[in-house]
Amino acid sequence: MKKYRRLIVILLLSILTVFALLRLGNIDISFETLARVNWGWMLLVFVIFYSAIVVRGTRWQRILHTMGWPVEFIYAQTLLIAGLFISAILPARLGDVGRVAMLKQDHKIPVAHGIASITTERALDVFSILVLAAAGAIWAAQGRVPSEISQLMAGATILFVVGLVGLLTMPSIENWLREFKWAKMIAPASIWSLYQKILAFGFSLIHGIRALGKKPAVLGIAIVESLYIWLCDVLIIHFILVSINLPSPLNVSLFCSMVSDLAAAVPITPGALGQFDAAIIGTLAIFGITTTHGSLTALLTRFVNFWTFIPVSGLVTYVFGFSRALNLSRSD
Repeated sequence: MKKYRRLIVILLLSILTVFALLRLGNIDISFETLARVNWGWMLLVFVIFYSAIVVRGTRWQRILHTMGWPVEFIYAQTLLIAGLFISAILPARLGDVGRVAMLKQDHKIPVAHGIASITTERALDVFSILVLAAAGAIWAAQGRVPSEISQLMAGATILFVVGLVGLLTMPSIENWLREFKWAKMIAPASIWSLYQKILAFGFSLIHGIRALGKKPAVLGIAIVESLYIWLCDVLIIHFILVSINLPSPLNVSLFCSMVSDLAAAVPITPGALGQFDAAIIGTLAIFGITTTHGSLTALLTRFVNFWTFIPVSGLVTYVFGFSRALNLSRSD
């Protein structure tokens, strides 16, 4: 029992989230409520969700290949799913740590390059979310964007720009940092050696990320894939609203889904439970969608991308041997 405590914790968090959404939205989970949902549209939502997962795997494989590590598609796809599973049941995207560890163990890919591949993914994701969120704000929410959301978008944009500037400027000062002569003269040999190792790791990571930028065609494909991945989130919200007989303009789903994704970009809880849900309910309310319908939308979204995804991704994790990363079998 003790070795499965992570799964028990996520189960309890899920139950708490469901209970909170039911109470907040005054939703009665009954046959009548379920009958209101058009499950044909929900089937389309499932197809959209899993198509985005496949494109994520394709994009990651392409990034690794560009960095000089041509891993097989099935390996990249299943390891990515395993990483999503771990991140769903543990906080702070620890699935990314698992992916880096598996790349090192199975393909001897240096940790710096593994981190660089995931950092590149994150940069593409943030870029896509910001572009789509800005489009949604202009298209759907003119004059209705709360100051908190504007500050969130502005803060994310500033961090993205700072990171981009860092990538462009850091390699140009690599030699200067490596030949920090006055520091070399006064620092003990052990400290200087550690400093050089840290620099080597950091610049190995930076060069790995910049590898994609050196191939414009590949970068263009990766950007298109990233936009598709996050547009799938838009379509998921859009068709869930349609499934509960609450059709809304696509621009509403665009703005609400992107702001919610931005709010959950740094998950404090496993799977960002509570973060995403509160954000989607709050943003839908901007467009006059009641708390009841917003809560039901959040519940159905979680049903697709979390509660039904966990058993599927967990099965993939164990069948393909990636439970090593999670180490659920450890009896500590």
